[in-house]
Amino acid sequence: MRVYLDFDDVLSETFRALAAFAKAEFGRDPVPGRQIHFDLRESLGIPDSEYSLFMDRFHAEKLEDIPEIPGAAEVLRGWLRDGVASPVVVTGRPLSAHAASVAWLAARGLSGVPVLHVDKYHRFGEGEKGVVQFDDLAGMGFALAVDDAPAALDALVRADFCRVAAFDRPWNRAWIPPSDSGAPMHGSPLRLSSWKELDAAVRSAK
Repeated sequence: MRVYLDFDDVLSETFRALAAFAKAEFGRDPVPGRQIHFDLRESLGIPDSEYSLFMDRFHAEKLEDIPEIPGAAEVLRGWLRDGVASPVVVTGRPLSAHAASVAWLAARGLSGVPVLHVDKYHRFGEGEKGVVQFDDLAGMGFALAVDDAPAALDALVRADFCRVAAFDRPWNRAWIPPSDSGAPMHGSPLRLSSWKELDAAVRSAK
């Protein structure tokens, strides 16, 4: 069973790390009264003029230090040990983050887990070497895709090449499948609140 796993805020506590970095290095606090939003400029009050520098520095300095979501590495090691599933990390991170992403996995006993950089949000140049196009995921044999970003979840439901699961985060709690997606061939999307729930879902579907 091949499982698509998003990196940020599915495997790693990236939003919390970004918020801490924004406060320590840029003097920015979450905007009072605003709901946590997938757009960091909205959630953390980072102006457009600082955003590129903020993200470049975070990717260069902090990626390997992000804590994991509780239970993530233990569950993945269990899948690999027991032959339950083949995890693949599918991320929208830039290619410059590849080495740090691989090192983060290796530090948790997950060397060899593939990391695919996918143009989920149309941020890469067309035909950029090393970047997988979203449409190409349909031919990769995934049985389950787990993501937290509403835009990625919408695209996954519409593509309907496997079962979809929303990993519960504050910015996706109002998410519902897009109305133009029809009845999914692979079942209605799941909502998972922990790696314990994800582990149970994968093991029961094996």
